[in-house]
Amino acid sequence: MTDAHQTNGATPMTLPGRYYYDPAVYEAEKEQIFYRTWQYVGHVSLLSQPSQYLVRDIGDQSVFVLRDTAGELRAFFNVCQHRAHRLLEGEGSLSKLITCPYHAWCYQQDGSLCVARGTEHIPSFDRNSVRLKAVRLESLCGFLFVNLDDKAPSLAEQTPGLEAEMRAFAPEAEQLQTSNRYFIPLKANWKNSIENFAECYHCPGQHPTLTQNALDLGTYKIECLDNYHVHRSRDKGDDMGYHIERDALPQPDEFRSFYIWPNTVIEVYPGHNLTVFHHVPVGPEETHHAMEWYFPSAEPTAEQQAVVDFVHQVRIEDVPICESVQKGLHSKGYQRGHLILDPDQSDVSEHAVFHFQQKIAQALSLPS
Repeated sequence: MTDAHQTNGATPMTLPGRYYYDPAVYEAEKEQIFYRTWQYVGHVSLLSQPSQYLVRDIGDQSVFVLRDTAGELRAFFNVCQHRAHRLLEGEGSLSKLITCPYHAWCYQQDGSLCVARGTEHIPSFDRNSVRLKAVRLESLCGFLFVNLDDKAPSLAEQTPGLEAEMRAFAPEAEQLQTSNRYFIPLKANWKNSIENFAECYHCPGQHPTLTQNALDLGTYKIECLDNYHVHRSRDKGDDMGYHIERDALPQPDEFRSFYIWPNTVIEVYPGHNLTVFHHVPVGPEETHHAMEWYFPSAEPTAEQQAVVDFVHQVRIEDVPICESVQKGLHSKGYQRGHLILDPDQSDVSEHAVFHFQQKIAQALSLPS
């Protein structure tokens, strides 16, 4: 890593293009970023019953989160302590024990070993010394995050004020139910995807339905804090591209987007909902957009479904943009770009892109 994220006293510059496709950079990011930060895994509504579990892969690592028979949420590395077979896949419910498909070693839901066939003939084998390795688990308004780094500060410590602002829109966020869930494959680096999200400079030209029918860009503001950003805007009122029942909603005319370092976004669109936009890296030049919607009921109303459909169209519009940028980053005619830092941090500002790239440079220990 020799290329710096420098400004040299001039217009702030982007990271060099190679940081968006070099496999060595991607490997460094897994170790220095994704294995040391809070990674989103799902909402508590996905684990509403005892023995329910979900598996999430973070780079080359795999974890699972479960609600045990006592109702406690737990997280573990998804690997058997015998010969390293993965224990669980996908999402579902356990019968009771966690059983390895390879040699049928069985673990209690607290991670302790209870059955290891053949070890009863080995006097020196200490079953009590074998257990699944726990992973740190925290909740933000019912949204669950894990961290593979035992020494990392808590999510709450890293995001002061975020929970209160989210609850201003959804006071009982934990009680929301999972509704629409879908993936959008993206042939682009995860940073490319985050940076596209982090600014609305491109919105008038690329998202006409959003700017003409939803967001009032005259009120758009960006606030960059250490480990999260907030995008704030008023909506178009009665000229919205979808109908909502405003009278029954907290802050019905407001849009908020909360970006949480490094790759999770929780958004609130007018209409009393929370949506997760998770940028999941699956390779140096491949990302999955994992979208989840949460409403008071698992069955959205017609008005709520209209919000989902509206935002889905915006997400689809971003795919060709990011994929075109990804191709351009390989160009011999491009080294690095200039960023627009509007002092008012308005809709034309790329402050959040610059802040995100500074976080990348810091995590990868790039020279200044």
